[in-house]
Amino acid sequence: MEFESQKIKKLYKYLSSMSCKAYSDPRLIANDILCKQDSHGLILEAYLSGKIPKKATFSFAVKKVLLYFGKNLIAFLFYLVTAIAHRLSKQVFHFPKKGGLLIVDTYFVAQRILERGQFRDIFFTGLADTLTRKKSNYVYVPRLFGTTNPVKWFEVFRILKKNHEPVLTEFQLLEFSDYLAIIQFIFFYPFSVFRFTKTLGATEEDGVLSNGLWQGFDDVAFHGYVRFLLGRRFSLLKSNRIKCLSWYENQTLDKNFYRGLRTISRRIDIIGAQLFVRPHGHLNIIPDEEESSFDVIPGRILVNGQGYSFNSEHAQVEVGPSLRNAHLFSANIIPSNGDTILVLMPFYEKVVRYILKVIDKVDWPIPVEVKFHPSLDRKLYEYSLSRRFSVTEKSLPEILKKARMVVGRSSGGQLEAAALGIPVIDVLNPGEFSHCCMPEMGRGILWDQAINADDVARIVHQFQKILQEDPSRFRKEGDRIRSCYFSEPTDESIEQMLGLEKTKV
Repeated sequence: MEFESQKIKKLYKYLSSMSCKAYSDPRLIANDILCKQDSHGLILEAYLSGKIPKKATFSFAVKKVLLYFGKNLIAFLFYLVTAIAHRLSKQVFHFPKKGGLLIVDTYFVAQRILERGQFRDIFFTGLADTLTRKKSNYVYVPRLFGTTNPVKWFEVFRILKKNHEPVLTEFQLLEFSDYLAIIQFIFFYPFSVFRFTKTLGATEEDGVLSNGLWQGFDDVAFHGYVRFLLGRRFSLLKSNRIKCLSWYENQTLDKNFYRGLRTISRRIDIIGAQLFVRPHGHLNIIPDEEESSFDVIPGRILVNGQGYSFNSEHAQVEVGPSLRNAHLFSANIIPSNGDTILVLMPFYEKVVRYILKVIDKVDWPIPVEVKFHPSLDRKLYEYSLSRRFSVTEKSLPEILKKARMVVGRSSGGQLEAAALGIPVIDVLNPGEFSHCCMPEMGRGILWDQAINADDVARIVHQFQKILQEDPSRFRKEGDRIRSCYFSEPTDESIEQMLGLEKTKV
């Protein structure tokens, strides 16, 4: 794994060695910190700041242990009630009597399903249509996201049943012994974390990791283990041909599921789909080669475009169809005709507040629309948001049609805008670390970086001038970015992704 920052590279190498040491205890594969993923442990931020964290005091440790058991036991109670709600909903998937089966492992966002009264796949867009035309057997295996309210999930399950959606939840496969195993995990997991922290030394990296583990000690951790149990149940099925297409961010949910799928044998083909725009500084996205012995890496990994390709000794890396970005290949957008400045917010709270602070000081030439990340509670920012700005709930493809420029940070929508030839301003807070989704390609031409309101105003003026005098300059650079970081989704590319041209799943 290569990083521009030598300090990030050093931290990654250290965390890689520590995760391999920790994963000898399988319970720790459910730990977000050791997985290197973003969490409130804030390991990367703490390390880059250079500040040495204080050691956890006895009272702090006791508080975290009590919080852990409180949070996890309550979460498990809600989980059990959700399992009962699923049974009462009578939502069931009937396995096909012949042929293989494709498992589509992705997120089901409760609020979206409830608002629409139906499930619409926003991650593998168009996949179900192709599979239906090919008469291939498939089933969605949902990662339930967005709420822990059993009543809402009951409503979701009823919608899925009413619409005859091919959905197989964990509640249909897990057995009584699995629920007992989850209880056992909840009680023994904190001891695993504590034992591991005692093995850490006195280096700067050890201190940052120890602090991160204690900061995240009270997280709800059993969901990763549930995914292992679910994968194990799949591995016990008698079907000879099972293939898994999984939304792959290399998080604890992914690693545990893949490990479970390989419990009996490696006969289940696992395709990890990274069909999204990813920041370049995430530590967890690209699989750690040292972890291959723990069966947590998919056999094939699909990336969104050639610009995201990487070398791997243990996985076949290919460019897959950009299913979420099909609009980039059909839209005919003319930014010079745009009548709004679009501000795209990430889900990082500190970054959102900094962007709001900066844009409030700019004298904008045209109206400004703000689009919040769907995971954010925008009510938290009502008092920070100027009345000069309006908030939009429209989809990104729809609002990009009338955007003259896009402003943001840590948002994949910025790169989508650039791929359409829409100029982009990336707002960086020099005092704090944050992720960047923009590549070096197009910098200074189609996009540029600002650290304050004066920078933003200067770049806006610069882009306005180019839009008036030479708009084709943006369009040509946008074509370059699109061809590098996106791949047009077609029936042929979807069939190739799944191997449907060779054998029906």
